[in-house]
Amino acid sequence: MDDQRVLEAFAEQAGIAVQNAQLFEESLKRTRETRALFEAGRAVTASLDLERTIRVILEQARSVLGVASCGIMVLDRATQELALVASLDLPEELINRGVRTPAGEGIAGRAVRDMRPRQSADLHNDPRVQHRELPLLSGLRAALAVPLRVGDRAIGVIEVFHKEVHQFSGAEEDLLVALADQAAIAIEHARLYEGLEAMVAERTRELDRQKRFVEVVLETLPLGVFVLDPDLRIVRANREGVRTLGCDPAAHLPFAKVVAAERAADVEAFLRRAFVAHEVARCEEQMVIAGETKQFRLTTAPLRDGDDGAHLVLLVEDITLAKQLERQMLLTERLTTAGRLAAGVAHELNNPLATIAGCAESLRARLKEDALAGRPELTEFPTYLGLVEEEAYRCKEITSSLLQFVREPGSRRAPTDINLLVFKTVDLLTHQARYASGRFVTELEDGLPEVNVNEGQLRQVFLGLGSNALDAMDGSGRLTLRTRRTRREVEIEFEDEGPGISEEVAQRIWDPFFTTKPPGQGTGLGLAIAQGIVADHGGRIEMQTHVGKGSIFRVVLPA
Repeated sequence: MDDQRVLEAFAEQAGIAVQNAQLFEESLKRTRETRALFEAGRAVTASLDLERTIRVILEQARSVLGVASCGIMVLDRATQELALVASLDLPEELINRGVRTPAGEGIAGRAVRDMRPRQSADLHNDPRVQHRELPLLSGLRAALAVPLRVGDRAIGVIEVFHKEVHQFSGAEEDLLVALADQAAIAIEHARLYEGLEAMVAERTRELDRQKRFVEVVLETLPLGVFVLDPDLRIVRANREGVRTLGCDPAAHLPFAKVVAAERAADVEAFLRRAFVAHEVARCEEQMVIAGETKQFRLTTAPLRDGDDGAHLVLLVEDITLAKQLERQMLLTERLTTAGRLAAGVAHELNNPLATIAGCAESLRARLKEDALAGRPELTEFPTYLGLVEEEAYRCKEITSSLLQFVREPGSRRAPTDINLLVFKTVDLLTHQARYASGRFVTELEDGLPEVNVNEGQLRQVFLGLGSNALDAMDGSGRLTLRTRRTRREVEIEFEDEGPGISEEVAQRIWDPFFTTKPPGQGTGLGLAIAQGIVADHGGRIEMQTHVGKGSIFRVVLPA
């Protein structure tokens, strides 16, 4: 009896020890499983490296399930096929062969189709198995496939393999399901990241294209574009801006330093007002750039840069030509109006001029009939009356063609002795009382060829140039008239000893209605008409002037 009790006590202790050992072994297994799930989760959250994360999940699955091999297949949405993308034990050449299984076929395909685990205890004898050569080559016998689920869809499958015939338990299925969820999260995150990367790359390319487009537009604009910082320094300038003002944007100079010094203060004040107002503003400035007077239109636009400050965009437009065309249009309108008035004036003056010419002709005829002997005071009358008659007819011709700058070539033109025409011009000028104190010097080249011109028109040009020269000297200086022949041209010069012409006035003397004479003494049409007449004859008028020393006007005609 005692021995039986002792044996029962030993058996009870042995049973407790075995149970404790089983509990300990079960606890260790649960600890390994928990650690495997923890390591898999940490791999998913700690890195975006999909290959590394998948390898950690496969290694943990192989460790806690005690399997011989693990692998992951991903579903191709376009073909609805599962493709092997990772394996711990399969040779690389088998993975690279592109093992693919249609969804719904094989162990893995059925797991994806049914959205739940599928297994085979003996792959060598299971008719559902696809790619039977793989188990034979690798020596694998049992397989468990669990879908990688994202929401209500499967994106792939994770498979584990035994080398022996084996029936996987429910606990093993549950553990692999947990690991499959981690793998699905990792793959989906990688896909989202790749999609985001592609989106960012495309957006970056689009921004680069837009940047290049803007740069091309800015560099090809016919406007100067400047970007100014709050200190009004040039941050950037396009090609036209650099060409227009001749500045170097790399120097970051204040904009006021690159404009004409006399306009710098006004320009800077305008820019500061525009910066403070934060609105579009415009102004026009006239400046001398490289010795040439230019007209610019400045347009400002604020450029807000958020919390980092603000910049100012400045457009600089060269409107010199536009202003010249505008002035020319105004002058054209005035000339048109003057032409209409001139037609009426010519019509009204022709009758009295005809009367004057007729009276002069009649007086000359009577003087021829009367004896002049004994009356010396009448000896010069025929000459004076001849001049009156001739000039009266010339006035009629002038009034009939007043303000017509384009004449029909060859109208009433004939070979003319230029030297003789110069003498006639001097003779007419000497008979004007206001030039009585003037001195006339002629330096005429002998043997000049005759020039085919309208004598009346050319005399009008010579009288106008001579009168201007004498007026510049207050009617009392020396006027030198020269003629010479060049290769194929004849030149007639009018040189005075007046004060010369300033650069500013010299740029405008050919403009119609521009005059420096007091009101009532000049119309501003003389040089414009003279230039039109000479140009119509195929020639040109040249000017040389020196302030304080006098001027030379040169009429050049084809010989």
